[in-house]
Amino acid sequence: MAGNSRLATAIHVAGMLSFTDKLPQTSDNLAQSVNTNPVVIRRIVGLLTKNGIVKVKMGAGGGACLAKKPEEITLAEIYLALEENTVFDVPQLDETHNCYLSRIVRPVLSEVLQKAEEHLLEGLRRVTLADVIVKVRMRMIEQLNCTVIKKDG
Repeated sequence: MAGNSRLATAIHVAGMLSFTDKLPQTSDNLAQSVNTNPVVIRRIVGLLTKNGIVKVKMGAGGGACLAKKPEEITLAEIYLALEENTVFDVPQLDETHNCYLSRIVRPVLSEVLQKAEEHLLEGLRRVTLADVIVKVRMRMIEQLNCTVIKKDG
């Protein structure tokens, strides 16, 4: 089963916009970094803009930039901006379905999985875009140090 990469892409885009500070980024530049089509980026940027996370300047020299500081943006905000359906979808069956167990188990699974999604959102509310950026910078420094050590060694 393929996973949904929209959240990861949206976080990547927001992170890229934080690195560029006040210099707007085009969807082409962002798409190249994420390795996807600019149309995908424009859709995501549109949703982030609609939710006040990103602002867009049209015309020459235009592009997208963050509307708030990375410290003020939680991963939950980004997740909710994407307007995804619930993470776990459990189709319900009507009373005429011939399997009694199926009619009973599905509402139970819905409750369990809804709680899991609530925990996911709770966790995403505790992490800011700035937290992710710090980890990215640390990983970049580690990678650079390993490269320097290998070249010297």
